[in-house]
Amino acid sequence: MLFIVHREQILKKSLIDFQKVLGFNPSEGHIYHSGDDLTGKKYIFATIQTLSREDNLKAFSKDFFDYILIDEVHKAGADSYKKVMGHFTPNFYLGMTATPERTDGQNIYEIFDYNIAYEIRLQDALENDMLCPFVYFGVKDIEIDGQLIDEKSNISNLTSDERVKHILNKIDFYGVCNNQVRGLIFCSSKAEARELSKKLNQHGKRTIALTGDDDINYREKVVKQLEDGKLEYILTVDIFNEGIDIPSVNQVVMLRNTQSSIIFVQQLGRGLRKHKSKDYVTIIDFIGNYKNNYLIPIALFGDKSMNKDNYRRELREPNILSGLTTVTFEEVAKEQIFKSITNTVLSNMKILKDAYTDLENKLGRTPMLIDHLTFDNIDPIVFFNNNSFKNYADVINKFSNKAIELTDTESNWLSFITFELLPGKRKHELLLLQELIKKGEISKDKFIKILETEQLSTKDSIISSVKNVLSLQFLKSQEVKKFGTEPLVTLEKNVYKLNPEVIDSFKNSDFTLLFKDVIEAGLYKTNDYPEIFTIGQKYSRRDVCKLLNWFKDEPPLNIGGYKIDKNTNTCPIFITYHKDNEISDTIKYEDELLNETTLKWFSKNKRTLESPDVKTIINSPENGLDLKLFIIKDDAEGGDFYYLGDLTIVPSTVEELVRPLESGNESIVTMNFKLDNPVPDTLYRYITNK
Repeated sequence: MLFIVHREQILKKSLIDFQKVLGFNPSEGHIYHSGDDLTGKKYIFATIQTLSREDNLKAFSKDFFDYILIDEVHKAGADSYKKVMGHFTPNFYLGMTATPERTDGQNIYEIFDYNIAYEIRLQDALENDMLCPFVYFGVKDIEIDGQLIDEKSNISNLTSDERVKHILNKIDFYGVCNNQVRGLIFCSSKAEARELSKKLNQHGKRTIALTGDDDINYREKVVKQLEDGKLEYILTVDIFNEGIDIPSVNQVVMLRNTQSSIIFVQQLGRGLRKHKSKDYVTIIDFIGNYKNNYLIPIALFGDKSMNKDNYRRELREPNILSGLTTVTFEEVAKEQIFKSITNTVLSNMKILKDAYTDLENKLGRTPMLIDHLTFDNIDPIVFFNNNSFKNYADVINKFSNKAIELTDTESNWLSFITFELLPGKRKHELLLLQELIKKGEISKDKFIKILETEQLSTKDSIISSVKNVLSLQFLKSQEVKKFGTEPLVTLEKNVYKLNPEVIDSFKNSDFTLLFKDVIEAGLYKTNDYPEIFTIGQKYSRRDVCKLLNWFKDEPPLNIGGYKIDKNTNTCPIFITYHKDNEISDTIKYEDELLNETTLKWFSKNKRTLESPDVKTIINSPENGLDLKLFIIKDDAEGGDFYYLGDLTIVPSTVEELVRPLESGNESIVTMNFKLDNPVPDTLYRYITNK
């Protein structure tokens, strides 16, 4: 057996660990150097640097080793690894890496014929008790002259006495699980590491800065001092990202901008080796005003969806990843991450291409929409945010070598179902199309039986809405122009029929594959929406019009803060909780959640107690008007609102007021509503906090 590593200092520990696990005789193990005699040696440990030398490779026959194991195999795209792997022909190759995703275009999966022997991510390893639990604290970094530390901060600010005191305060406050600190501090630069080490030492800490400028022997000596308790902290930049094993580390401090989720996990992982001296490791992350703060939830929770609402939800909720492993943020630090999530375009071409290519490399084939979901990759909806792409054929044509050829009509149909059905917010249309793909037509009665089997509503209003959507009648005129004027589905004599041209297009295998893929992915995503309206999920005004079974999608300006639809006797109320300072005073209503169950609400301007819409709302207990509440934190979040449930008016709070505006006094009506379901505490605090 040959075990290949990329650093000399790993070899001794690797040999000891393999001997412990495999139980071989110590005389059978050997650390290889040029020219060594390997007689009687069965377990060879070597660096890639030594093996890749031409004279060393020639000393081995191609089949000399039965098994070859490669550590940190994400480096195998390098010429030295290609040279070694091209020489040997063992019975079995095994590569090991925590970061198979490459940034240089090399496909590591391909080298191993896409055979993944075993895959386990951080969260799974914690759940399986393979790693030491960690307690993560996201804390606010220091402000200098009123400005939070950011990626532009100069070295004098990064190493100021004020920041040093702040660092000392936090590392002492959060501490370690035992009395002896053995810590790693990751800095943004060598200069910062060296200067901070000096200043920490002046405050009584025992620290040394280590960088790539230090030779291997000195690094090993310093690591030994940390392990022996002679040092408390090693300060570094990135030399400990991988390949260094210090199991006794019980505190990891991050003083730098998160450059990538991979590096974040590598650095956090320096403390996750189990050791008899610790029950858990303390992670202290100093969060400044960094553009890349959005990467923190991606790294901590292993969420590659690029779905901003997922990340906001993960940050809001109290997080216990597994056992003792917990994640806690100071409020100000949390707001910095929320700000980064909001300001970052997660559907930019680089992010989309990387997500697509990573999964394509892993699968060894073109990934479909459903693959992104089942392999916990990017949420496929993100491909179509900001009109990046119209349909998945465009995505494939952009990011892969495969060419998908569709007619304009086929492309329009695919774009329509992607736009309308992929989000999975209602299952009915997806189930109907799934049946129509098989047979081309289905009776209304049979469709209703399918819905009943799925325990879905079969109300007449929903059945009519499904027809309106698939016949394109629900769409606004500009959308009809975009997707074509021909209905996808018709209902004649109580029989649903798929458009004959669609059926004819199924002769195009690419179109058929992509059409079915949208349906399958959409059905998968319906699991996030167990109810027609699911509390805590987000909906656009357009979604609400459709799910309330309105005949036609209403332009947002026609809806404004609320609109009553007489045909369905429904009235959704939309609130932007924190108004932009620039908006007109005439629409700057002071709607407010007084607590988790009470909303103070204002009507539109120029309304009195006798206004028809106000009277209808006031009389909702008698007329049965269905009032539903949708709130968005602010306009920066986009156009989707959190659904917070049904509302019931509190009659004693109804009051007509006069508002003094620049244009003159205008009447308005205010009232309180009781929410049928309390707003979840974490969501309540997220919405109401500025």
